[in-house]
Amino acid sequence: MQSTGISTIIEMKILFIVTGIGYGDSTREHSNIVALKEKHPDTKILVAGYDNSLTYFQDKYETIKIRGYKLPGKSMKIDIFRFGLRNIFLPAFWFIGTLKVRLEAFNFIPDLIVSDFEPVGISLGKVLGRKCIVVFGYDPELYKEYASKHKVNIKMKIEAKYFEQLYNQADIVVIPKFKKPKKRHLLYSYVNPVVRIKPEQLKPAKVLMKELKLKKKPILVMLGGSDFGTKLAKNINRIAKQIKENFIIFGGNLEGIKFSKNITYIRYTPDFLKYLKICKAVITLGGQKTLSEALVYQKPILCYPIKDHIEQQLNAYELREVIMVSHNSSVNSVRETIPLFIKNAKKLQKKVEKMDVQSNGSEEIVKIIDIINKNKRKRKKRKIKKKR
Repeated sequence: MQSTGISTIIEMKILFIVTGIGYGDSTREHSNIVALKEKHPDTKILVAGYDNSLTYFQDKYETIKIRGYKLPGKSMKIDIFRFGLRNIFLPAFWFIGTLKVRLEAFNFIPDLIVSDFEPVGISLGKVLGRKCIVVFGYDPELYKEYASKHKVNIKMKIEAKYFEQLYNQADIVVIPKFKKPKKRHLLYSYVNPVVRIKPEQLKPAKVLMKELKLKKKPILVMLGGSDFGTKLAKNINRIAKQIKENFIIFGGNLEGIKFSKNITYIRYTPDFLKYLKICKAVITLGGQKTLSEALVYQKPILCYPIKDHIEQQLNAYELREVIMVSHNSSVNSVRETIPLFIKNAKKLQKKVEKMDVQSNGSEEIVKIIDIINKNKRKRKKRKIKKKR
């Protein structure tokens, strides 16, 4: 029977602005959009993106192209100098991007803007007089704790300062967390991790093994959509034949590499979570999305956070007691670390299971959107009453 309940969001228009550096931000926002559409089917969605985010969303929702960041690097670290050169003219493009969004979406003036760390969302919100929600994994409070215990270099300080300035300009900041703080924060809203599909929503592991044509549970290596994991992938490939395990590498740009017989390379697949459910363990960079999904699926994790990438370093720091973390992706280090990780996989899995990470972040974000919309309608009613 069809529900007759009236949605709290009636034909609301929401613009999602998504960075195109990797796929983590895209899949997170897709999860949020799906949760929003499930609760409020009449909501109209427009996605503004570039590179990976544009490719990801263009066959799912109406999309427009914007100019965004470029993060050069294949050696597991951010080159701040090259980053600055490649993005030096972005402030002008942010303004042009704002106009581009308005022109190309002339029939779509959003009621609300949801963005990650792309400044065009905040700029557009100010131009249109609309609220902008920033949803991103960097946590300033965790950074303070980290900085009090570790030496923070100038690169990481610059990144932290940038994110905090961005947060200060946003109307609302939502931070997905592996572990929610015990106390509520005055400036930030913390939510549980955002996961695309929960483990129980997938078929049983035995069925998936047959479906994916696998005879043995593999170890997954997730590199995301950027080139940062190229060095790590090449070094795993060098030592893989010495390990009696099957590896499946996802992401990166590794076409043309001759892989060891026990390695399968899949650049991108929408079935990644099926592989995640049946896998033995996960090796990944420090991106929040893959870490969140691996924790929810209760898998042992070996994390290689990108050097000088403040968000990834903080993710690894927050999970240091539950997962295995390596800051060295050289071939000699990989040769020592991966066998040790495999040896301790069961112990690590028990720690993850005990952590019991919740996966309802998208539903919590939808509640925040509902509150914003409810307050907006109240203000509108008060204005109408005053005019009368």
